[in-house]
Amino acid sequence: MITIDDNDDLNQAVLPELINLDTSITTDDTSINHRRRSSSTSSQELERLPRPITSSSNKRKKTKSDESDDDEEKEDISRTIIQNDAEVCPICLEEWTNSGQHRLVATECGHLFGRICIEKWLRTSAKCPQCQSTVKKKDLRRIYCRALQLLDTSERDNAIRERDLEKKARKKLAYEKAELQLAYDMIKDQLKRLQNEHDRLLRMTQGLTNLGETNEESSTETTNANVIAPPPPITMRLESVIKIPEGMCRVLAYAPSHQWLFVSQPTNNSLYPGYGIKKISLIDGGRAPEYTTLRHTKPIRDIQLHGDLLLSCAWDKTMRIFDYTRNTFNLLCECASQVWSCAWNLDDPNIIYAGLNNGRVQVFDRRQIQTGETTLSSSIETLSLSTTSPIVGLQYIQRNSNFQSSGLLVGSNDKSGFYEHVPNSEYRYHALPIDKNLSSLHYDSTTNRLLASFRPPSSPARHELYELVTRPVEDSDQSFIVSLQLIQTFIGASVNIVLSRSKIIHKNFETYIVASNNGAHGIELWNIRQSSDTPSFKVPTQCDIVDVCLTRQHLCTLSDNQVRLYKWT
Repeated sequence: MITIDDNDDLNQAVLPELINLDTSITTDDTSINHRRRSSSTSSQELERLPRPITSSSNKRKKTKSDESDDDEEKEDISRTIIQNDAEVCPICLEEWTNSGQHRLVATECGHLFGRICIEKWLRTSAKCPQCQSTVKKKDLRRIYCRALQLLDTSERDNAIRERDLEKKARKKLAYEKAELQLAYDMIKDQLKRLQNEHDRLLRMTQGLTNLGETNEESSTETTNANVIAPPPPITMRLESVIKIPEGMCRVLAYAPSHQWLFVSQPTNNSLYPGYGIKKISLIDGGRAPEYTTLRHTKPIRDIQLHGDLLLSCAWDKTMRIFDYTRNTFNLLCECASQVWSCAWNLDDPNIIYAGLNNGRVQVFDRRQIQTGETTLSSSIETLSLSTTSPIVGLQYIQRNSNFQSSGLLVGSNDKSGFYEHVPNSEYRYHALPIDKNLSSLHYDSTTNRLLASFRPPSSPARHELYELVTRPVEDSDQSFIVSLQLIQTFIGASVNIVLSRSKIIHKNFETYIVASNNGAHGIELWNIRQSSDTPSFKVPTQCDIVDVCLTRQHLCTLSDNQVRLYKWT
């Protein structure tokens, strides 16, 4: 420690030197500290500096440069792929179009696809192919964008559209040509028939004129040679009457394998209301008829038999299949409206038809029913006759030697047609030239004849006999067209009160037409060989007949409350 005395002289002489010494010492200390701090800082900075670059470092730097170049190349490739993806559909990898089925659409999630591709995708999956988000078909939106490169197919689509229209027009012309040709051939055949009839009558007239000039024997032989043998007489007598006190009988059916008659009627038990059938055995003369309910809640309109199965339909919007040998129910079909008629598909009995009161025909497939169930609530197809009148006639026609087609014959009060059943389970419609006020249709496969009965409100009943005609069509998808050729017209009763069914029947190698006569309360018969349009035989029944059928030995008639059996010999 340095002590400074109070001696001024000494103080003045020594003090500067001490100050200088202290300053130098302080300065030295400060420089030493500064050097220490600088050294520390330098060491820290040296630690942060990169290491010297060696040959291996130069090699690593070259590798990074190469990787950068590779990344740029990959980016270019990715950019090219993205550009290509922006030009093609990601599903089919085909270019988008601005029209047609492969036009550009966007999903709700924003991804772009061809319309036909994404619609097909959504049939099997409800997820977007790109992001797996939920997509619905109704959310697809068309895209009108100029930035995307699209394949312009508008001209091609227009050409295809024009080609299809041209094909359709050609098919229509071919169909009209075939129809005109068919009409011409019908008129030609009718003219030939009339010419032959004229020649026959002319020969008969000449034979009668020369009767007085020639030998009586020779003239008789000539007359017999020219005159056609008249129809044989009809012998018929009433054998039995089966009363049905419940009344409201409408349909009569016959099962030849068991000799049974089936009659529709209401239940005979007031505790269980409904409608069913009365089974009448012809072996014992119908002495013990048996009633069986069909569980219909409203009147039965039609009954059709196939084997041991009975198909019935009613106004309760149902159609039922009943096994009448085992008394068991097989199927219940729920229809969209009241059912007026029904039919089996004779080529495939699993298919059944229901004719509704709104002019439509529902097609049911019995194979669509679920295991363990007996109710079929949905049809596989609906055929529309483009009318609102009830379907009063429904009959399936099989292909035969006289008619080269198979399908469904449909008739309503103001329109009739034939639905050709093509092999791929589709139905092709053919309009039939049948007048309005139709009351019943009946086709006979043996003679290929169609009987159409008309009951106009202010004129006599008319029964027209037709032949079904088919003719091939050239340059068309339709193999042929179906039409009718009128053979003969028969005039019936002038009073038309009850809606009844007329039938074509065969007896003693002759073909007859049977229809009811409301005015005389009976039935009328015509032989199709007769030239007159008036009935050749009448049977009084004392009641209005609604249906008829022919068994082995009897002509059976049905009225509101009784069945009459006529022995026909």
